[in-house]
Amino acid sequence: MTDAPRKRTLYRHPLAAVGGALFSAGVFLFLILLVYDLTGPDENPYRSLVTFVIAPFVITVGFLLFLLAIWIQVRSARKRGESVRFNLSIDPTDPHYMRNLWLFLGLSAVLIFLVIYSGTEAYEATDSVAFCGETCHTVMEPQNVTYHNSAHAKVSCVDCHIGPGASFYVKSKFDGIRQLFATTLNTYSRPIETPVENLRPAQETCEECHWPRQFYGEKMVTHTYYRTDEANSPWTIKLLVKIGGGNPRTGILEGIHWHMIGSNTIYYVAADEKRQDIIWLRLVSADGDTVVYQDPDAEPPDFGDPETEVRRFDCMDCHNRPSHSFLPPAKGLNLALSTRQISPELSYIRQVGLDLLNAEYQDRREANEAISVGLTEYYQENYPDLVNDNGSDIDQATKVLLKVYNENFFPEMKTDYRVRENNLSHFVNDGCFRCHDGVMSSDKGEVLSNDCATCHLIVSQGPSENVSELESDLGGLDFKHPEDIDEVWREFKCTECHTPESGY
Repeated sequence: MTDAPRKRTLYRHPLAAVGGALFSAGVFLFLILLVYDLTGPDENPYRSLVTFVIAPFVITVGFLLFLLAIWIQVRSARKRGESVRFNLSIDPTDPHYMRNLWLFLGLSAVLIFLVIYSGTEAYEATDSVAFCGETCHTVMEPQNVTYHNSAHAKVSCVDCHIGPGASFYVKSKFDGIRQLFATTLNTYSRPIETPVENLRPAQETCEECHWPRQFYGEKMVTHTYYRTDEANSPWTIKLLVKIGGGNPRTGILEGIHWHMIGSNTIYYVAADEKRQDIIWLRLVSADGDTVVYQDPDAEPPDFGDPETEVRRFDCMDCHNRPSHSFLPPAKGLNLALSTRQISPELSYIRQVGLDLLNAEYQDRREANEAISVGLTEYYQENYPDLVNDNGSDIDQATKVLLKVYNENFFPEMKTDYRVRENNLSHFVNDGCFRCHDGVMSSDKGEVLSNDCATCHLIVSQGPSENVSELESDLGGLDFKHPEDIDEVWREFKCTECHTPESGY
């Protein structure tokens, strides 16, 4: 007759104590964060990360370690030829058990505290703007600086780049792993590639704050430009921009935001990754009618090719720089001159400043030194009297030029307005003219108009900073170019002269 197997507790092995402690800590973390997640006032994608990914991961690791402890004990007993029945009993007379019990309790207390504290702090940290913009300083510096100078500086990065819900949150986390490796191995692209491929639709982010049905009416805007002549001569243009939209009082769909309201849906295909060369689009109207427009000079898209992206038009196709706008140097200079941060009395300051800002530099240090020295040397060589009489104006101009450069040019990342297209106009980048080029046509011969009056009316224009001195007409004026180029502007797009290389 054989002896009955001895009973022995599974908790005798130290690894069981470690696994049990991790399991308990994970369960505590999960329960606490689950309650907070269900009752919290706001939805936080990173809290969901800790609650539904990290906490279960800790629980799983703890459980696997406990299973490993069981396997080790069973295997060792069999090797020794022992007849042992392992169970989950508590045995206070077993010194091995008591040692591991205290180890388990001690580790559990420490791990519960550390996991809950570090877990909650982790999701709060990763939800912050500082984490997104400063953790990888060199990589994200252009985005971080321009974000803080944008109209959305009070909106958290994750609200637009991730938003609520699990699907895009999970996508962003996997993409974050790729970015982490690229940063660690220094294999990230310079500049960072745009547009962001996995950015969720604007209807799920932008429209959480901006209500399309309330986009209607017109908006008056005034722009003052300065020419590249000795006197930095001003030219002001005042526009009545037809923002339009869905007028709730009349029910009429009108203006620029007509593209985004009602039941109108637009799809398009671009020939390039940056979505600048649009060659095909389809308009599905509210009544279900479909019209297709194509660029007659381009090869028709191959819809059988899985690489062909048919994108639904949304806010980001025009407002593609809502939080990260890189000003062209001329725009920064125009603003500085109109606000007198730079004195227009400095001869050729616009031209000299434009050349200094737009030059190629290896790094920020070289750029700052070249701008500082270059401006002073120019006036010493060409206008020595200005140096003596207006030295303080030159110093002030230098400070402003450096500010414009450091807020919009990032040579280490090869990033500035030349690689960060802004589609919200047709100046420097084609913007509106990507579709409204006067060439895209349907099979019935309908052509997408490129008439200026489609989007705005010129109310005032002329060579003065004072609008009251200018020719004005609320009914709209014919455009006059600041330089005498005859009627050339009617035949060519603005960007054929105002190129990214020219800076204006």
